[in-house]
Amino acid sequence: MIQDLLPSYADKLTSSYSNEEIGKHLSACETCRQYYQEMTEPIATGLPVLDAEEAGKLDFLKKIRTRNIRTIILSIAGVLVLAAVVIGLFAIGMPVSSKDVNISYQQAGDRFEVHLTLENGKDLIFSNKSKFIYDEQHRVIGHELRYKLKGVVHNPFDNVGKEVTLGTQTHASPDYDNTFILEFKDQTMIFVDGVLVEGKK
Repeated sequence: MIQDLLPSYADKLTSSYSNEEIGKHLSACETCRQYYQEMTEPIATGLPVLDAEEAGKLDFLKKIRTRNIRTIILSIAGVLVLAAVVIGLFAIGMPVSSKDVNISYQQAGDRFEVHLTLENGKDLIFSNKSKFIYDEQHRVIGHELRYKLKGVVHNPFDNVGKEVTLGTQTHASPDYDNTFILEFKDQTMIFVDGVLVEGKK
């Protein structure tokens, strides 16, 4: 009967008289006293209790992991920046000034050629675009060839040099214009049918 009353006793739902009788019984009965202790002791969470030393070790390991992650991220960023610089210097290049380039050009029959020599110690590369020119009736009346010149750091393992020859075919027809354009950092040179019409003389 006492064991039946113990849950109510633990929740303080029994009368003062019952409390007194239950207290007397618990002091004399080892079985009921143990049952009551098991009922009222806190539920273990299952988590280990860390002492200060173990907590310090865990905190230190977290700091090392954070530092390692930061180091890896900075290393990757550094490699990417270095790769971008190398690609820029050795592959993409920077626009060159017409003052850094010796330019000669000639018309030989139906071919117009421009010879360029870079003087600033870099190699000369270029990108080009080509398009046809149309009139209002959508008839082809010309062709435009545009070169953008750039300088890159000299790479001994490639065959790019400081001298470049560019050219295009020209037409004798007065109704067809062949436009040849050189873009530098400081100016643009435009040739029409082998004749310089704008830019450096």
